[in-house]
Amino acid sequence: MGTSLQGDFVSLRRLGLPLFAKGCAAMQVSMLSVAIAAAVLFGVAEIANWRRNNRRDVEEVGFMPWRGIALAAAAVALFATAFALKP
Repeated sequence: MGTSLQGDFVSLRRLGLPLFAKGCAAMQVSMLSVAIAAAVLFGVAEIANWRRNNRRDVEEVGFMPWRGIALAAAAVALFATAFALKP
């Protein structure tokens, strides 16, 4: 067979297996990993935003856009979950 990727792809094609199947387990695991990481980031961003809203010293402002980070993380988590669960 060989160690080149092209050889592996050719051998998969000979077996009749698609190179990138819709239900490929490796893709599903990677997308679920991305979804979990994005969900954790969403939680961290929401906690940080809550801390910013409830800070004691109003003059001490932050520079991180926690609301935007939370929304982006939620969108990534939803799309990654949808791609992972797609039949």
